[in-house]
Amino acid sequence: MVEGTDLTGDEWTLASFTAAIHRGGVGMWAWAPEARLARLDGLCMAFWGTTEPVVSIDALFAKVNVEDRPKMMLDWFASATSPKAYSFDFRIGEDPDVRWISARGIGGDEGRVGAWIQAIFLDITDRKRAEEAERLMTLELAHRVSNMFTVARALTNIVAREAESTASFAEDLSRRFHVLHEATTLATRSHGLEQGDVRLRDLAARILSPYLQGVNIAVDIEDAAVAAPDRVDDYAMIFHELATNSAKYGALANGGTLNLVGRVVDHALTLDWTEGAAPSGPAKADGTGFGSRLLTQTIERSLAGQFQRTIDDAGLHFRMIVPIR
Repeated sequence: MVEGTDLTGDEWTLASFTAAIHRGGVGMWAWAPEARLARLDGLCMAFWGTTEPVVSIDALFAKVNVEDRPKMMLDWFASATSPKAYSFDFRIGEDPDVRWISARGIGGDEGRVGAWIQAIFLDITDRKRAEEAERLMTLELAHRVSNMFTVARALTNIVAREAESTASFAEDLSRRFHVLHEATTLATRSHGLEQGDVRLRDLAARILSPYLQGVNIAVDIEDAAVAAPDRVDDYAMIFHELATNSAKYGALANGGTLNLVGRVVDHALTLDWTEGAAPSGPAKADGTGFGSRLLTQTIERSLAGQFQRTIDDAGLHFRMIVPIR
């Protein structure tokens, strides 16, 4: 034996090993197919939100996210007879407190000790959230690239209607593209500014500035309506998304009118975006497009607010209400 490798001390115990694997997010469990019972260690009990170390597997199944439950149950029962190594992932609970779990082990007789099939649960919530964030980022990037081409086309048409010469057309279009670039950068950057709260009137004006020519735009947001440094991104993305949709389908595309009004009453901010011309294209009002999902994610989840959008013969009206923190 190599000197200094005596493993008989008090620190080399089952308890120390258990604590170590628990710190790594790994819990130990077993289940009895015939009795339909599961035995959970302390960490697994925390995963499932139970204080009982032995529970019915049906009680556990009831806690699984409804979308994952059918496949998870098939994989679970397959481990009773299949001698192969298995690994299946599922969610416990619903958003926003969902926990991702990976069940891993050897099925059949190889994994059985008496009446019990032994395995582990691994908490993979952080990894799944990171994967989802990366997926959303990729979708958002593709969405914004597509929108940029559409907006560039709309701006070109707007400038062309008013241009008096090729030189003025090129100069005006270049200026608008520069401001659009600034607005897009503002709407997609990471976190915060080097200054304090930002007035939403100034933020909206910056993002709408590329569209001023040929469109009647009025921004009336009171000074009390501000975004904290860590919320500037959220509001910038909201204004940018609304402006993009308008440039594709609404007032910013066809020379209509746009009124943006913001008021703070009873610790809540209300923003009304109203377009006075009916959309010229098939605007998505059913909440299924990526832009709608982006608004939902930003307004409802990030800002803890709510929004409503209606489109009729009179035009488009978008209202969002956000609590002031």
